[in-house]
Amino acid sequence: MLYGILGIFALILAVPKAGNAYTSPGPDGITWQVVAAALMGSLFYSRRLISWIRSVLTSGNRCAAGFLFASCYALVVTPVVYTLFETHPLPRFSDLFLVGIVLTAYLFTWHGAVYLLAIATMVSAWVLPPDGSFAVGQPEDWYRIFSFTALAIFLIVLVHRLKTRSGAAVAQRHSEVAATTSMAAGD
Repeated sequence: MLYGILGIFALILAVPKAGNAYTSPGPDGITWQVVAAALMGSLFYSRRLISWIRSVLTSGNRCAAGFLFASCYALVVTPVVYTLFETHPLPRFSDLFLVGIVLTAYLFTWHGAVYLLAIATMVSAWVLPPDGSFAVGQPEDWYRIFSFTALAIFLIVLVHRLKTRSGAAVAQRHSEVAATTSMAAGD
């Protein structure tokens, strides 16, 4: 019940009130869509590469590897966000960080994802007007930051719970197979 109420609350925060989210279908908007589609499409085809990177990074501590991944992701995405959206932030400019937050929570632990969320929130406050300061002046900008934070926290919790459930299901299957094997060996 509590998760349902929190989910509905997060959904309400994530949906903007005003319909001022129009971008012209000119070259800038089309270029942005092509880049976003290419990045999202490449995620589906790069599973082998991601599993290799994950095996290399997680040979030690998973939490430390998550912080390292989040830091590298922030170092790459922050200049991109600031360069692309310096003068005119689009309504969903934090989506680049949202992709990294979900990847960090999925590939590593939730700790690194929360760390990346803190970095993304600071970058959002820096990019939003007045540009170059952490002073957020407009109520729409405060709403944008809070809705992004609520959505990111919801996704971190969701990914963590799904990973926990799938891990428990795998452990249960292993114990069932072991029990079946021991029973077959005893016959």
